[in-house]
Formats: sequence, structure tokens, C-alpha cells
Amino acid sequence: MGFFKKRKARKLAEQQAEEALARKKAEQANVKPVVKVKKEVPAKPQPVVEKTVKQAKPTPAPKKVVAKPKVEKSKPAPKKIEDKKEEKPAKYHVSQNNNAKSERHKDWRVRKQGSQKTIKFFETQKEAIEYAEDLAETAGSSIVIHKMDGSIRKQDYSKKA
Repeated sequence: MGFFKKRKARKLAEQQAEEALARKKAEQANVKPVVKVKKEVPAKPQPVVEKTVKQAKPTPAPKKVVAKPKVEKSKPAPKKIEDKKEEKPAKYHVSQNNNAKSERHKDWRVRKQGSQKTIKFFETQKEAIEYAEDLAETAGSSIVIHKMDGSIRKQDYSKKA
């Protein structure tokens, strides 16, 4: 049974309890309330509906739990393994910091591809390139050097010995 049906059933039960108390008080005072007797009639069919809903829920639940995990576990697992094999190490980018609000404005920085975080700042582009070369060598990747305006000066830069 859903949340709202339970809440509605609870409210009806409370109303019935209040009506029963009102009837007892009315009988003691020999006065019968006409309006409250009408509310009593719709409350009787709902408990039957609740029993029907409770019987219907347990049967579909096991089917859903059994069917979905088998399909999901078998397909995505091999794709993830294949993606890891094909992934290349991320390139390192050497570019100038053009953020005027930063303390290191106009300094050269080294960042990993796809990252917003700067690894290290340098005062000259040459120092930044040397540092990025060391990082790329240890990671087995390459570097991309940018000009002052942000366009690419040299891509897939690596020393060939």
C-alpha cells in the first residue's frame, strides 16, 4: 500500500473513532447526529481494497529483483575493462595564467589534461616546459605547449632520443 493510501486510511480510522465517541455521547444525551452517520458508510469498503493491494505487491517484487541484476552485471563489466586498456595517459599542458584576479597572473603553469587544478607555476615558459617534460616522461605521456594567447604552439611534444 502506498504512503498516501496509508495516510488516508489512518485519517478515516481516526474519524471513525471520533464518530464512535460522538455517538456514545449522543446516546447518553439522547441526541443522534445525522451528518456523522453518513461518513460511516464509505469507510467500510476501503479495508477490502487494502487487502487486495497487499496480496498483489509480493508477487511482482521478486521478479524485478531477479531479472534486472543479471542483465546489468553481465554487460557493463566487460566494457569498463576494455576502456581501461585503451586509455592513454593524460597529456600535460604548459600555458600562461590569464586570470587577472589571481596572484600568479601572467605566470606560466603546468596542468594535466582535463583538470582545472594547476600542478605548478613558473616565471618563464622554458622552466615550465622542462618541468612538464619530466612529468610526461615518468607518466609515459607527452606535453602540449601553448602560446601567450592560449593557442597551441606545439602539440605532442616529446624528446626523441
